[in-house]
Amino acid sequence: MNILRRNLSLMLALRYLNPLRSLFSIITLICLAGVALGVMVLIVVLSVMEGLQQEMERRVLAFAPHYVLSLSDGFQRVRLSDAALDWQGLEQQLAALPGVVSVYPQLENEAFAQSELGRMTVHFTALEPHNPGQLLPLQEMLREGSFDFGEGLDQECVISAATAQALGLQTGDMLHLTPVGSLDEVATIYAMIQQPLQTQADTAFMQAAESLFEGAAPAEGGLCPDAGKMQQLALRIGQFEAAKLRASEQAALRELFAALQAHAGAVPFTPEEQARWQQTVRELAELDRDREDGKAVKSINEMVMPIDLRVIGIYQPPENMPGPQVYLPLQIAQDIMGYSAEGQNQVQGLCLRVADAHNSADVESAVQAMLPAVSAPAAEETEPMSLHWFIAPWTRSFEQWYKLIANERVMMSFVLSIISLIASFCIMAVMFTVSMQRRREIAVLQALGATPGKIVGIFAWQGVLIGALGAVAGILLALLVLHYRLEIQGALAAIGMDPFPMQAHGLTLPAVYSPLTFAHQAVQAFIMVTVAAIIPAFFIARQDPAQALRSN
Repeated sequence: MNILRRNLSLMLALRYLNPLRSLFSIITLICLAGVALGVMVLIVVLSVMEGLQQEMERRVLAFAPHYVLSLSDGFQRVRLSDAALDWQGLEQQLAALPGVVSVYPQLENEAFAQSELGRMTVHFTALEPHNPGQLLPLQEMLREGSFDFGEGLDQECVISAATAQALGLQTGDMLHLTPVGSLDEVATIYAMIQQPLQTQADTAFMQAAESLFEGAAPAEGGLCPDAGKMQQLALRIGQFEAAKLRASEQAALRELFAALQAHAGAVPFTPEEQARWQQTVRELAELDRDREDGKAVKSINEMVMPIDLRVIGIYQPPENMPGPQVYLPLQIAQDIMGYSAEGQNQVQGLCLRVADAHNSADVESAVQAMLPAVSAPAAEETEPMSLHWFIAPWTRSFEQWYKLIANERVMMSFVLSIISLIASFCIMAVMFTVSMQRRREIAVLQALGATPGKIVGIFAWQGVLIGALGAVAGILLALLVLHYRLEIQGALAAIGMDPFPMQAHGLTLPAVYSPLTFAHQAVQAFIMVTVAAIIPAFFIARQDPAQALRSN
């Protein structure tokens, strides 16, 4: 009471909020309810949206690696082969880096799966039988059977529950698998041989390649061709579609591109290098289409044939998540895809899982620093070509999905903030009404010497009290709703008003109790209500007390 006596604005604010001398006036209760409901709705929706994002993210990362390391030759990805790189030794070195949880090879493709009941296209992925870092996230989704492939030499597989249902399979049944890659490769080869040789058909490119050294500037040890010509040639080589190039064309273009790269920056061509360039260009010009088409057709006979696999397990992936339908042992997958032909040991790349998938910049830098330089092996009298590493984080693979969820949260926050804004306007209207009703009382205070600051303080305190109490009440209501969210969702769904249908996502209604979200929404509502209460005060504080006392 002593504090109230010393603070006239606060004392009058409390009196105006309680004009009937009951616990709270009806107007005060309406204002408090508006602020509390606005804060509650914002907190509940944002907490559920954040929980949904984290839950879907967790389920995606059960299948997807955090990073994928692969090699590229400038045209397409290149297999990691023991002939060019000890990828198994590199796998062990990467696994020893701080922050890296596990490393395993990547090998995946599409295939036609067939049983007695039907046929469907599936996505299959290879598993290292004794790599716990790859198997552990999948174990908790296992419905029956196991992921125990033994040594990984038997023709076995684990399939998803949806695949088992569609094909009528159970553990112990046989699955007939035909790699789609084989059929795709046949279609690609057939489409390629319908076209002429791409390099010979591009006369402008052939003329530019043949005349590269015309007008070249003499330099110590050789000639320096025009930099513009070299750049245009390099760009034109990159524009050729790899799927339309015969093998000999690809080998020759790789050699020309490597030579252009090696002599960028005014590095002269030696006489031997000039002769090699001219010879490669002549070989391109003299390629025989029938002979090259014969080589391409002959390669079809070397493609891998279908395989029968025994189902040893069935797992239940989350609905609408990008998970493979079939898991195979690495060795069997290599055999199916032809990655073990002639005793080779090849994979598509290496997958990394790190301790923190969202803050892994240091790990990525350490990985980049230790990756060795690799060159493609020489073939058909061509020089080895330098390859470069490509590191793809999981956020890039799921970038559109990740942005969609984040944008949904931002838009939901923006739309629901209108609720708090509407509550603030309502409170502003109430304050205007109250201030007009109290004009004579305020005029008396002004006549007794109350300053405009004191008058503004009365309404400012009203806004502070309503904002603070409403924000606290909103947080308490939000905690209550979030605690009983499943029961509330069930009750609303029973009458056809489910605001968060989770059946589409295959999960229960998630929520994240974030103190930052709670505080942010409470402070935002408090500020909006306080500002809404102060605005009418500026108008009433500027009134003429004599005129206000004479008015009715």
